[in-house]
Amino acid sequence: MAQTLSSTKVIFLLVILLLACSVGFQNLPNNIYPNMLDLLFGFNALDVQKTFEALGETGRTQYIYSSLILDTAFPILYALLFISILLKLNERRVFVLGLPILAGIFDLGENISISLMMSSYSFSEISASQIFFSSVLNQCKWSLCLCSVIFIFFKLITNSLKKEV
Repeated sequence: MAQTLSSTKVIFLLVILLLACSVGFQNLPNNIYPNMLDLLFGFNALDVQKTFEALGETGRTQYIYSSLILDTAFPILYALLFISILLKLNERRVFVLGLPILAGIFDLGENISISLMMSSYSFSEISASQIFFSSVLNQCKWSLCLCSVIFIFFKLITNSLKKEV
């Protein structure tokens, strides 16, 4: 399984699928992409209110669908890509390989949480704790993604230094 996942063909396929998802996000209707809370590193009540009002009822419904469909595939794809690259670089530590999985799990939780907020009839129905919880999930996702990328670069550097010696 690890050998298949770390193949160049699988990595290339994952990159293509991630790019397709990215294009899909950028072409969402009703100005959803520039108002996506997912893209921020943490957010507060004002950010949620701006998004809630900017999208309107139709935009919020479409945001929910995109979050639960397109943005469900996205974390699975990037988690697999990070793991594939790490395996290609001969990373075998479960802790390091688990970081992208945790990032994806937090991302999925964030998507559900944001969808619940966007399904409210009015902004006043969204509690401060719900906003806080969603923001924490968001920050965990971004932090774990960054850690994954750092480990990939660290592994690239250490592998290239080993080749020189």
